[in-house]
Amino acid sequence: MEPDTYLNSLKDEDIQIRAHSIIALGKTGNGEAIKWLIQILENKSEVDWLRGCAAIALGRISGDEVIEPLLNALQDDSITVVRAVISSLGDVSSKRTVPYLQAILEDADKADLHAITVTVLGKIGGHDIMPTLLRQLERPNNQVRICAAMALSELRSAETVMQFIKLMDDEEECLRAIAASSLGLLKDKSAVEPLIGALSDGAETVRAIAASSLGCLCDSRAIPRLEEALDDKCQTVRKQTSAALSKIRSSQAPIKIKDKASIHH
Repeated sequence: MEPDTYLNSLKDEDIQIRAHSIIALGKTGNGEAIKWLIQILENKSEVDWLRGCAAIALGRISGDEVIEPLLNALQDDSITVVRAVISSLGDVSSKRTVPYLQAILEDADKADLHAITVTVLGKIGGHDIMPTLLRQLERPNNQVRICAAMALSELRSAETVMQFIKLMDDEEECLRAIAASSLGLLKDKSAVEPLIGALSDGAETVRAIAASSLGCLCDSRAIPRLEEALDDKCQTVRKQTSAALSKIRSSQAPIKIKDKASIHH
C-alpha cells in the first residue's frame, strides 16, 4: 500500500485505524512518512497514545533524521509520549542519545521512567555505559535494579564479576537469579564458592541456576556439594545438578591416547 493511502487513513474517525496507519508508515521507511510522523509526534492537540505510536514508528525507521525530533520529545508533558520516545530510542540505538537518557536517570521527578531508561541504555550497550548501569544497582527501586542487572549481564564484561558476586547475597530473589546466571556465563573461577553457597538458597530458581552455572564453570570443587544437591526437594534443581555433575566429570576425565601398536594398525 502506498504512503498516501496511509496518510488518508490518518484522518479516519476510528482511532485504531489511525494508529494502524501510523505504525504502517513507520514500516515504509519513506522520507515523506518521516515528515508526517514527526508532525503527529509534535502535535500537542493529538491523542497522546497516537503521538506515542508515532514515536515508536520513527524508532523503527531509525536513521539520523529521526534522532533530533525524538530527543526534543523527551521534554514532552505527556509521560505516555515520553515513555514511547525512550523505547524508540532503543530501536535507534545511537550513542548520541546516551547523555539524554542518563539525564533522565538523574531526575528524581522522572522516577517512573527510570526502569525503561535503564533497559534502553542496556540495549544501546557499550563499555562506557557500564558505570551508569552499576550505579542503578544501588537504587531503592528493585525494578530499576533488576533492569540494570539484566543489562549488565548482556554486556558480558569481566569487570562485573565482583558486582554479581555481591548480588548473590541480595534480598531480592530475581537479582540473585540474574547474578547466578551471569556468573556462569562469565566463567570466572572466583564465582565458584558463591555459587556453591547458592545451592542452599531458599529459592528453588536460584538453586537451579546456581547448579547450572557451576556446570559451566567445570570446577571440581563443586562436586561434593552438587552431589548433596541431587537430593534437593525440587525436581528442576535435581535435573540441573545432575547435568552440572556430568559436565564437570567429563571435563575432568583424562584423554585416552591409543598406544603405538593400535595407531599402526
